[in-house]
Amino acid sequence: MDLLFEIIIAAVIAVLIAVSGYFSIAETSYTSLNQIKVKNLVYEGKKNAEKALRIYENYDKLLSTAVVGTNIVNVVVATLGALLFTELFGNTWGFVWATLFSVTVIVIFAEITPKTLAKRNAERYALRFAGSIDISMKILSPITWVFVKATNAIARGAKNDSKDAPAMTEDELHVMIDEVTEDGELEESEGELIKSAMQFDDIKVSDMYTPRSNVTAVDIKTDIEELKKVLVRTEYSRIPVYDKSVDRIIGAVHIKDFYAKYVMDEPFSLADILMPVKFVPANTSIATLLSDFQKTHIHMAVVMDNFGRTLGIVTMEDLLEELVGDIWDESDVAGYPIFEEKDGSFITPAEALITDVMKKLGVVYDPEGFQNTSFSGYISQITEGVPKRGDSVRIGNAVISVKSMKSRRVKEVRITIKKEIPDPVDIES
Repeated sequence: MDLLFEIIIAAVIAVLIAVSGYFSIAETSYTSLNQIKVKNLVYEGKKNAEKALRIYENYDKLLSTAVVGTNIVNVVVATLGALLFTELFGNTWGFVWATLFSVTVIVIFAEITPKTLAKRNAERYALRFAGSIDISMKILSPITWVFVKATNAIARGAKNDSKDAPAMTEDELHVMIDEVTEDGELEESEGELIKSAMQFDDIKVSDMYTPRSNVTAVDIKTDIEELKKVLVRTEYSRIPVYDKSVDRIIGAVHIKDFYAKYVMDEPFSLADILMPVKFVPANTSIATLLSDFQKTHIHMAVVMDNFGRTLGIVTMEDLLEELVGDIWDESDVAGYPIFEEKDGSFITPAEALITDVMKKLGVVYDPEGFQNTSFSGYISQITEGVPKRGDSVRIGNAVISVKSMKSRRVKEVRITIKKEIPDPVDIES
């Protein structure tokens, strides 16, 4: 064998190694994609995207083409390598060097390297090689047809668990949203909004209504001046109205309607401005209730138990806050309600600002670095971890304890005002 022929064989081996790497890239790039990504490429109008989608949807044929092409090329590489090295080093050592060469070169340059590149840049290679892959699939179709038929015949008796399975479950979508958010493709607020929307239909009214013990309601016979005092004190936009008992709520009064009548300085009764409310069982989906609110233009619902008694109320704002978080308007400087309990303690949402609530309750304390801190943020800092129900801290002469939790966040706190005045900030042991 002369030198020119040896150079030609070496060049052919190099080309075949590149072809084998090409098939590895083709296989791995499409394996790393999913249907959603490919369809999104089509939607974005990327070049070769439609062809890539056709290849992806015919994945069995693609895989057969890649495997057949790779194996044919690798066998030829091994054969030519044996021919070249036996000519250079003799039969015994030539075979050894040919084996080492073929294994090393194929593994590094035709398997690991191209598959790693394809894994990291799946979309780019899938689109770039879509045309040539399509041609390769057609050229090798007579061979791959045999393998596809044989594979289908063998696998026909096997149970196909993925046949009726969804392309992606809700839990998998949650994980994907978290990953996309971590990669910076989505803002954290956008990711949270998407996950809230996904969970919205799973939440029942019973999970988030305001209990009757915390509901401010008035009797239908309430004097107008007394009603005015209630509206000013509570700062609510709507207040339920009952007839003799809270278990017999008959409607609601809107602060806008009240003042529209009040400023006219003409006599009117509460019944003149009464608005309808909805009545729903506690197991109602909040998605269903939101749809009813939109259709009926009613923004308050009374939650009933199986015996027709009032459990509490839920408003349109409650439902929207479950989806997008707390909603504030221009007047909400200290808009969180404070409910007084029979034992003299007070209940308020954990999102309320400490300074605002303490000012309303007349608690004197040194705010230090917590001037604009919520109760939940303050408790988390003091306890140095995830708070749990029952944890308590002291602010001035007030004891703040965790009344309820939602997921891993403090939902409500209880404020108990003590007679003694301890240090401004002290953790309860």
